[in-house]
Amino acid sequence: MPIELPPFSKLYKQREGVDKFFYDKLAEVVEVVNALTAAKKGKVNISVKDDNDDAVEGATVTLTSGGTVLTSGETGSAGGASISNVDYGVYAVSVTAPEGYTALVSYNDLTVNAENVSLNVTVNKNAAAPVQDNDNQGQS
Repeated sequence: MPIELPPFSKLYKQREGVDKFFYDKLAEVVEVVNALTAAKKGKVNISVKDDNDDAVEGATVTLTSGGTVLTSGETGSAGGASISNVDYGVYAVSVTAPEGYTALVSYNDLTVNAENVSLNVTVNKNAAAPVQDNDNQGQS
């Protein structure tokens, strides 16, 4: 979000001397800050594995900011998902595991402040239901 000079600053721009000097310097700083923050984007790499360190395919990964969903996608066969062109900032990430795993994992403070940011998520496998042998029921 770019910084804007407040409306009253137009008065200072028309003045002379020290007021004009400070206004001009403030305008330069605002221009530099806006240029630097606009150019800062990173890539978020998310790896989802189970408690045996096996990749989890089909997990839904969602990136949000201020309650607004920015993007979502699913992990591939290697358990990874990448989100490109993410503005520098702090985001929430939620991972909804596929059937057979714990339901939801979320991180509320993923900071994107570099070209590549990684997040490793571990989900637990649900215990398998015991298999019943119905072939021998009623036989002694």
